[in-house]
Amino acid sequence: MRKRNILKLAALVIGVGLGVLGRSAKAQLRSDLQLFSDSFISPSFEANQKTNYQFVGLSLKSAPNAEDVLKMDIEGAVAIGAPLLNYLNISEIYFQNKQSENETLIIGRKLIHWNDLDRRWNFGLWQPLFQWNPLNSQQQGLSGIFWQADREKYSVTIFASPVFVPNQGPTFEISEGTFVRGNPWFRRPPDSVRIFQEVTQVDYNFERPDENQAIFQTSYGARLSFGTPETAMAQLSYMYKPSSELAIGYSGLLDTSKLRGVVDLKPQIFYHSLSGLDLSQRWGVFRYGVSGIYDRPQKDLEFDEKWTHPEFKDAFLVSPFVEMILSDYTFSLQALNVYGGEVHEVGDMAIPDRVPLTVRYPFQQAFKASLETRHALKGNTRLISRTSYTVSQKNDFEYVQWNMNYRFSSLWSGFTELELVRAGERTLQNQNEIAQYKNLDRFLVGIAYVF
Repeated sequence: MRKRNILKLAALVIGVGLGVLGRSAKAQLRSDLQLFSDSFISPSFEANQKTNYQFVGLSLKSAPNAEDVLKMDIEGAVAIGAPLLNYLNISEIYFQNKQSENETLIIGRKLIHWNDLDRRWNFGLWQPLFQWNPLNSQQQGLSGIFWQADREKYSVTIFASPVFVPNQGPTFEISEGTFVRGNPWFRRPPDSVRIFQEVTQVDYNFERPDENQAIFQTSYGARLSFGTPETAMAQLSYMYKPSSELAIGYSGLLDTSKLRGVVDLKPQIFYHSLSGLDLSQRWGVFRYGVSGIYDRPQKDLEFDEKWTHPEFKDAFLVSPFVEMILSDYTFSLQALNVYGGEVHEVGDMAIPDRVPLTVRYPFQQAFKASLETRHALKGNTRLISRTSYTVSQKNDFEYVQWNMNYRFSSLWSGFTELELVRAGERTLQNQNEIAQYKNLDRFLVGIAYVF
């Protein structure tokens, strides 16, 4: 129900926006029609119905540097014969008004570079994530009012909002107490548990939060930066907002008449405050720096006594990096460490050695090497590719990602993606999300037409 209302609101905003664009002679909007096929190629893939899915997609994107009144970045796709894989991703849609030569007022949903660590690792701490594919999350902008001022030596951004939109995860359905198979990206709770040494089937009830309570939540923040990425740069950021990830509470009982377990699931919004610091320096073709976040989540979650629920601890995240930037290549190395941030469950159903349902961070330690290539060929032909390798000893996983876009005319382009995952088992000491997707190696290929 809540998703349906959000989609209606999105359609209304998009319709108004397109009307404004239609009346604006200066509007620069790129529309792409996409046809692509996504295949799961892991030998251990647990096929729901099939391993290959076909999509028809459409994207609407404003020119990056255009100063149009309305700007947007929206994409969606329909999976043929698999409705649980349909998606709509509204990364940005906002109105902007130049108050003066160097001051801008913005209303809507806009992506901001709040923190370098969060941008590089896609943790979704500052801004919500589009997680149709949780392994390849994409940041979405915060929704509200922004005021930006760019001065000669510094820039400042102030943000405030009465609304909150959490992470957009994989679509799921519950039918007769059971999570429906149909979306490989959705990680279902177990169908059975062991009670009194007997394997017992489980029925689930999902308690939806009140829509008004979920959406109308206050947040505010500010960003102050000095210098530029081309020389030396320092940035301070602060944000007080609801967490983009919801806390999951649960309670259960044994239905003796049916000899089945009944588990109620209840998502709950909780607040946290973020303090960020970014430092970077450019020296020739090299750029290096460090980024940190101090994350302080709400401690007193509003769950009734019957609910088993998580308790959070403060965390400090740090990520150093170095880049080599050339005309056709960018090579980067970066590391990540999370100190603190433990999650423990409390309540009647809490088990000390079981992984909690709510996990604050996808992993706690990792190292990543990435390479981006950019080649301008004859005429309008252009080839862009990105390759990355992420590995963690502490969390026991390896993740390879590769994508390429080949523009062979001003109207046509082809694209492809490859993802490979190896991961150990999730345990209380190894609370990482990557292990849930270790059987979802995939290969995508498609074509796009600009109109």
